[in-house]
Amino acid sequence: MNYTGKVVIIGLLFGVLLAGCSQNEDSPSNSSPTPATEQNQNVNSANNEGEGMAEAEPLSYTAEQKNEISEAAKKAGLDKVYIPTVGLGSDDYMDRVEVKDNQVRIVFIRGAITQSTEELKPTNEIVSTKKVELSKDVSGEWIAQENKVPYLYFEKDELYFSMSSAKTFSQADYERAVASLKPLL
Repeated sequence: MNYTGKVVIIGLLFGVLLAGCSQNEDSPSNSSPTPATEQNQNVNSANNEGEGMAEAEPLSYTAEQKNEISEAAKKAGLDKVYIPTVGLGSDDYMDRVEVKDNQVRIVFIRGAITQSTEELKPTNEIVSTKKVELSKDVSGEWIAQENKVPYLYFEKDELYFSMSSAKTFSQADYERAVASLKPLL
């Protein structure tokens, strides 16, 4: 086969590949929701207890991870430490645990939860707050600081919590994760 024939065949294959890919992106049968659709679904189900929990992926921990969290809690002087049983997204998992003074910070790939016996709420630079009901017995607030992504602040069983992320995220995912918090036994 000569050079021109090869170029024509490669061009045709490339055209078929592009046409096939563009049809899949615009297809109404595409089951992946757009970010706007996903956000609307999450907002509608964020504070309805039990509703939407089927959408959330369960979060599991290895024995080693549980031990690491327990050891961190001891170092921070926490008698009790909580872990979410629902992830902050479908592909979420625990990355690491950090200890600083009397704080334990559990870092996931989609965000982090910090817990402490001392107040974690900032005393300055708050731009706005929005109160939310997280579960039957826990209410919290979204706190926005200037030039930062908002974070979720709440109290539970004499512990102070903050959930945050470096990137913008679905607040409903974070609220569902808080509602799933269980003490690590």
